[in-house]
Amino acid sequence: MHPLEAAVALALDGHSRRRAYLVGVSGGRDSMALLHALRALGFARLVVCHLDHGLRGRESRADAAFVRRAAGGCESARARTRDFARDRTCSLELAARDLRHAFFLECAKRRRCHRLLLAHHADDQIETCLFQFLRGSGAAGLAGMRPVAERDGLTIIRPMLDVPREEIDRYVEENRIRFREDKSNASGAHTRNRIRHSVIPAIRSALGDSFRAAILRASEIFRSEDAWIEANVPPVGERLSCKVLRGMPDAIRHRAVLRWLRASPVPEPGFAETRRVLLLLDAGNGPSKVSLPGCLHARRRAGEIFLGSEA
Repeated sequence: MHPLEAAVALALDGHSRRRAYLVGVSGGRDSMALLHALRALGFARLVVCHLDHGLRGRESRADAAFVRRAAGGCESARARTRDFARDRTCSLELAARDLRHAFFLECAKRRRCHRLLLAHHADDQIETCLFQFLRGSGAAGLAGMRPVAERDGLTIIRPMLDVPREEIDRYVEENRIRFREDKSNASGAHTRNRIRHSVIPAIRSALGDSFRAAILRASEIFRSEDAWIEANVPPVGERLSCKVLRGMPDAIRHRAVLRWLRASPVPEPGFAETRRVLLLLDAGNGPSKVSLPGCLHARRRAGEIFLGSEA
């Protein structure tokens, strides 16, 4: 068995091959390798899902046609990602991520299948951890992507998360797997691409290839620590009690506010937004209102913090 197929089989150990699974397939190298490996391992009830983000005109439409042919039919849709990003005042990357998730949820509901397989691999994990570190994220961000995660009733499984890009390249070449190259991956317009093409090669040149294993090991440690913190964060409602927050340990207090922000319409909340909300706890010298992204604000009144719209 090829090492990539062995890694996927190990990651999916305990998952029945007779079950139906959604598979996110862009048509690129990684997702086509995952689709090939799943079929080789006997996963026969695969529902291929492809979202055209509408960002590359004819190339995007050609990607969708390629996936339909390769899959013998698939769940597909086309999104207006630029319009969505403009309306939400968020980045294209965030807009594309949210639209993909909404699309997968629609597919899950339509097919009555709530298990989704994605082709993120070890190098994606390294990029994610570096990206989160440079954003000033805490343990939750530095933990990177989870091999298995639950979101909105969808079980997201990443069976190639331990597979390096070189192994995928070799698997694609040896099995003559056809794929589509997304030219935007070479663009320096996106932060992740700059990390991939500039930052990571510079680190490799300075420290050698061992840095990759070190980052992956650190992300695994952060995942276990993050799980412990999350288990100790109490549930949050629409409003936060200032008295309850003040009585929490600092790490739990930060995480409670972050959880509250993530459940709100605030786009991509992080450390800065969390700190801004925590300023409201200082009733003597702190503000009673702070601005947040997405034309929103957090306000303190009668010992409670709640969210409001600037409009």
